[in-house]
Order: sequence, then structure tokens, then C-alpha cells
Amino acid sequence: MFLTNGVSFAGQMLLPVWLIHAYGVSPERTGLFMAPLGLGMMCVYPLIGCLSDRFDARDLTGCGALLSLVGTVVLMVLAYHGLNVTLLTIALLLRGGGGGAVGIPAMSAGYASIARKDIPMATTALNIMQRIGGPTLITACATFLGWRLAMVGPSHAGSEAYGETFALLAFFHGALLLATRFIKPSEKKRQFRSN
Repeated sequence: MFLTNGVSFAGQMLLPVWLIHAYGVSPERTGLFMAPLGLGMMCVYPLIGCLSDRFDARDLTGCGALLSLVGTVVLMVLAYHGLNVTLLTIALLLRGGGGGAVGIPAMSAGYASIARKDIPMATTALNIMQRIGGPTLITACATFLGWRLAMVGPSHAGSEAYGETFALLAFFHGALLLATRFIKPSEKKRQFRSN
């Protein structure tokens, strides 16, 4: 949950900064460009219950993390090669849908793996990890971006610095994808697969 919130909020910080400062997109248009991110989440959330019944939480979260990673890699490529609104829309749909497929199943799997008496402590710990993840990865990406912008200078601000920062964000997405592999399959789903 630390990484899930971290990559989500770091991406939401980085995208408007990139669009406004590197490409001169107005804040109003930037808001419109960000709409597919929310649309991707809105499309996935109603399906999570049905998907959770059919697929194990580890596989579902892994698929979501992979979609988000692919969307972030597309953003990295766009930062290096120039803005393409169609590819930006696809990347944000992937990030939004992928992020939507990670959070709820991961949280459900976490709660299912603990004893009932430990739920209050687990809720507190989960809340803390979620709250720390966002600011930590936002700070990491913002600090890295500031350092890279100072190194490459304003003439390359639209390419190298933002592309490298999206690469850092993609690294965090890769860590999230790896972390999803540590979610234990539910006992019921393991028995179903073995039959």
C-alpha cells in the first residue's frame, strides 16, 4: 500500500508539472488531459468485485501493477520524444485502470491474512503506510526532477529531465509489481486451481 499510494500520487504530481512547464499546456487543458486517469479508475472499480471472485488477489494486483508500469513507460517515451495526445490518453487510461486494480484487492488480501483481533492494529498500520507512501515518493521524484533540471538546463527541460524522472517513477512501479508477487494466494483459490 506504501508503493501503491506512492506511485499514484507521485505520478499525479509529475504529470501536470511536465505538461505545463515542458510543453506550455495551459492549466485548464492540463486538467482535461488528466481526465483519462480518473476514467481508467472509474472503469475498473465496478469490475473489481467480479474480478476478485474469478482471479486471485496476487494475479489481479500483478496485472494492475503491470498496466500502470506500461502506462508510465509510455509517459517516459513521450517525455523524450514529444507530446502525443493519443498516446498520453492511452498511458493515463492504463495508469488509472492499473492503479484501480491494485489497491482494493491488495487491501482485501491484507485484511484476509490477519486474525480478527488484529484488525484494529492492522487498520492503523495500513493507514500510516498509505499516508507515508504518497509524500515519500512525491519527494523522491520532485527532488530528482529538480536536480536533473538544474543539471541539464532549461533548453532540454522537455526531454531529459522529465524522461529520467518518469524512468524513476517506472522503477517504483517495477518495485510495486515485484511486491505484488509476495501476496499469498487465498486458500480457497489454491484448492480450486489444484482440482
